[in-house]
Amino acid sequence: MYEFLKDNFFIPLYAITLVVSLLRYNRYYSTSVLKYLPMLIAYTMVSEILGYFIRDFDSFQIVYGEKYQYANYIIFNIYDVVFFLYFYVLYWKNIKHKGYKEIIKYGGVVYIIATVINPFFQNVLIFPQIYASTIGSIVLILTIFLYYHDIRGQKQKKYKLLVWISYGLLVFNLFFPMISILAYYDYTLYKELNLKQFHYLLIVITYACFILGFVLMRPTRSTGDDQ
Repeated sequence: MYEFLKDNFFIPLYAITLVVSLLRYNRYYSTSVLKYLPMLIAYTMVSEILGYFIRDFDSFQIVYGEKYQYANYIIFNIYDVVFFLYFYVLYWKNIKHKGYKEIIKYGGVVYIIATVINPFFQNVLIFPQIYASTIGSIVLILTIFLYYHDIRGQKQKKYKLLVWISYGLLVFNLFFPMISILAYYDYTLYKELNLKQFHYLLIVITYACFILGFVLMRPTRSTGDDQ
């Protein structure tokens, strides 16, 4: 257990975030999409733990082959699809500007097309889907900026849960594509720059923002909106 926590110190933060999200659930249970966020957090935590066991224990395998018995990427490739599509829908639901909603819709379509095409270039079972996840991050970054622009005239934004979630997602997705590309194409440089620990730091920042959002948020009205 000690070795597990030492190498994966960020995983307990998922559990803390999940607990806080459930303790504050009465403040956003009436929302249409945001109410499913605790499920996504739980799914994230389970994926990370399962990925750890597949990577480090021979008795847990998805790909049966001596060269790739550690491969756990299929778990995270599926997770990426759920993750990105959830947040595209969440922002689409909350943004009022019709033009921005159209951009998000077409951005989501581009991402889906990328997830269909990417396996032709990288085996989805044993390799991360670099092209699809990079496009997913770019579309999400654009979506977050559209959201910020959409609410620019609103007051007391610091009490909106989605604002804090956006901070965390923006920080993570600004850097993660570079990290994943370097890890895939130049693993030596990836190790020299200690980007694995930087990746973990980004996770900590992201979920710290989530926790702040849950703590600071004000109750939402039963309007179907998630703001």
